[in-house]
Amino acid sequence: MLPSATEVLQGRGGRRRSGRQYAYHSGSVYAHTYMEQAGAKQRQARVGRVTAVQAPVVDSLPTAVVEVRDVRRRIKLDTGAQFSVAGEEWQALGERQDVLPPVDYVEGFTGAVSKVLGVWRFRFRTQYEQHMVVDALIVEGTATEFLLGEDWMLAKGVKIDFTACEMKWYEAETKKVVPFQCTKNGGTNDKLAKVRLVRRAKVQTQTCRNVELAVAAPEGTVGIFTPARRVEPHLLLAPTLTTVRDGKVVVPILNLVGRMSKLPSREVLGTWAPTAQDMTVLEMTGEFSRDKVKQWLDGWCTNVELLSNEAELQLGEMSAEDKELLLKLLRNYSTLLKPRTGCPPMTTLDVEHKIHTGNEAPIKVRPRRHAHEEQKVIDEQVASMLNDGVIEPSSGAWGFPVVLVKKKDGSVRFCIDYRLLNAITKKDVYPLPRIDETLDNLHGSRRFTSLDLHAGYWQVLVAAADRDKTGFVTRQGLIRFVRMPFGLANAPGTFQRMMDATLRGLTWQSCLMYLDDVIVFSRGGMGRHVVELAAVMKRPANAGLSLKTSKCSFATERLEYLGHELDADGVRPMPSLVHSVQEFPVPTDVTELKRFVHMAGYYRRFVPDFARKAAPMTKLLRKGVVWRWAEPQQHAFECLKEALTSRPLLVYPDFSHPFKLVTDASKVGLGAALTQDQGQGEQPVAYASKINSPTVAKYSITDLECAAAV
Repeated sequence: MLPSATEVLQGRGGRRRSGRQYAYHSGSVYAHTYMEQAGAKQRQARVGRVTAVQAPVVDSLPTAVVEVRDVRRRIKLDTGAQFSVAGEEWQALGERQDVLPPVDYVEGFTGAVSKVLGVWRFRFRTQYEQHMVVDALIVEGTATEFLLGEDWMLAKGVKIDFTACEMKWYEAETKKVVPFQCTKNGGTNDKLAKVRLVRRAKVQTQTCRNVELAVAAPEGTVGIFTPARRVEPHLLLAPTLTTVRDGKVVVPILNLVGRMSKLPSREVLGTWAPTAQDMTVLEMTGEFSRDKVKQWLDGWCTNVELLSNEAELQLGEMSAEDKELLLKLLRNYSTLLKPRTGCPPMTTLDVEHKIHTGNEAPIKVRPRRHAHEEQKVIDEQVASMLNDGVIEPSSGAWGFPVVLVKKKDGSVRFCIDYRLLNAITKKDVYPLPRIDETLDNLHGSRRFTSLDLHAGYWQVLVAAADRDKTGFVTRQGLIRFVRMPFGLANAPGTFQRMMDATLRGLTWQSCLMYLDDVIVFSRGGMGRHVVELAAVMKRPANAGLSLKTSKCSFATERLEYLGHELDADGVRPMPSLVHSVQEFPVPTDVTELKRFVHMAGYYRRFVPDFARKAAPMTKLLRKGVVWRWAEPQQHAFECLKEALTSRPLLVYPDFSHPFKLVTDASKVGLGAALTQDQGQGEQPVAYASKINSPTVAKYSITDLECAAAV
C-alpha cells in the first residue's frame, strides 16, 4: 500500500503549512503546494493530482494502441489527470529530458502518492501511422500504465469524441486521429465505433483488394464491420466478420469503374462493433437450420407483398416450409425480378463500352437491299429501339449495313454487320471463363439456381465519344446505338468484366458465370441455398441490373446450363442438343460436315476416343482433300451419334481424392480417360483424345504411349 501525502511529509520530518493552494483545471484536477523543512532549509514539495496510479479504476479509462520504438503498447486517456504519467518500465521506451519536473509527487484520488523521477519524451506512432510526441512524468513504483493527461490534451487542443470513439486534434494544419476503446464494467462496450483507413489505398480498375482499418480493440476480438454509405457508388464494401490483428482489421473493397480509385488515409469507411457473446456466427459449411435462416430473413427482408409474376416463377421441388423461405427472399428483390418488356434500365455501375480505333478513318458502307417483308421487320425493330432509348439518330461519319439472320424457330434476328469496324478495333483480351473449368467446380452441389439477365448487353452504355462508330444505315436515316449492341469485337469482354466485378468474391465459391448466364450452387440443403442465393442476388440488385424471370429457375435439383444438364450425380449432355446431333442428316458437303463435327465435338469430353472415332470424317476437312463420303465416314457418323445417344455421365472431380489416368495410343491417334473412385468404384471424370499428325504417326508404339501420357 502506497503511503499518503501526509505520511510522506511526516516521515521526512517536515511540517505542512496551514495554507493550501488550489490550481483548478477540469473536474477534480488540482495541485497541492506544501512546505517542507529539512534542517535549516525550507522548500516546497509539489504534488500533482492524477485520477489513478496503481488503482483498478484505471482499467475503465479509454484505451488507445500506439507503437513506440517498434513496440506495441496501450495508453490510457485520462481527462482527470493534471499531467501525463507513466510507470518506471516506460523509461526504456523514451528519452529523458533535462528539465525540472512540474511536480515532485503525484497523488491518486485515493490519497496514495508516487515520487516523480523525471520527464521523459515519447515518440508514438498511431494506428493511422501518424506521429505524436508526448512528454510524461515517470513515477517510482510498480505502476505499468501510461496515462495521457490534461496537460498534453490542452496544449494540442484535443477533442474527444465518445460517439465515434476517437481523439482528434490538428497539428500544423494536419488532422490527427487516434481511435480508442471504451470499456465499462470491465468489458468492452458494444457501441459502434467509426473505423478509418490505416493508410492511403489505390484500388485498380475492375479489381478487388483488401484494405486495413484501425480498430482499438484487444487482440483476437471478433467484430462486424458495417460499411458507410458512400458518395462514390462504384466503390463497394460489404459487411464483413473480422478479427482484430495488431489493432487492425482487414476488409475487401471493390472498384467497378474503368479507372483507378484512390482513398486517402484516415478516411472513414464504416463502423465496427464487437460481436455479442450470445451471437452465433453461421459458417458457410454444412447445413443451416431452417429456423435460424427464417429468423435471419425476418430481420432484413422488409417486403411482404407478392411478386406480380410469382405464379410464373420456375421453382424446384421442395417442402412447403422451404418454399416459404425461398419466396420470402425473392419478394425482397421485386425490382430485380420485375417483368419487363423492351429495353431494361441501364446499370448504375460506372461501366461503358469503348471502341478504340486509333487514327483510322471512318467507315461508311452502302445499305443492302432487303425484301419487302424484311424491310417491315427492320422498320419495326428500329421504331421499337428508338422508343426504348436503345438507339438514337446520328450525324456521324460511320455507317454499317443491317443484316437479318433467321433463327431456328423461323423468326428473324436484327443484326448489324460490324466486320469492317471490328477489323480496325484494338482488341480487348479480357478472358471468358472456360466451360469445362466451370463445370469442374460443382462437386458436392445439390441445389442450383439459374439467373439470366434481361437483354444484358443493353444494360451497358456505349461511351458517348464512340457512339457514332456504331452507326447503321436504314431508310429512316443514320442511326447509332446508345446501349451496347451485339456484334462488336470487344462487347463480350466488356460485359464479362462487368459481371466479374459485380460478383467478385462469390464466383467459384457459391456461383459461376458465363456472360449473362449465372448459376448459384450449394453443397447443402435449402437453408444454405437460400443464404447463398441472397448473397448473390444482392450484387446485381445493387448494380441496378435486371433479370428475365422467364429464363430463371430457382432452387432446382437439376439444371440445364451451357448445353449441359447438371445434378448431384454429375454432368450430362443436354437432351435437346443431343437430339439435334441424333437428328442431323448425313452431310453432303464440307460445310455440313463441319457443322456436325463441331456440334458433336462440343461433347468430346463425354466420348471415349472421340478423335479416333471421328478420324474418317475429319480427314475430309483437310485442305485439298476431295470430297468422297464412303463407308468409313458413314460408320464414324453413326458411331458418334450412338455414343451420345446414351447421354454418358461424367462425375464432378473431387480434388481432395486421387485420380487415375488411363491412356491409349495408336498410329491414328491418342486417347486418355481420367477417372476417380468417389465411393462407387472408378467413374469417368473426363475423356481426351487427338488425331496424330503425320510426324507423330511415325513414332514407335512405345513413344506413342509416352506421348499419350504426356
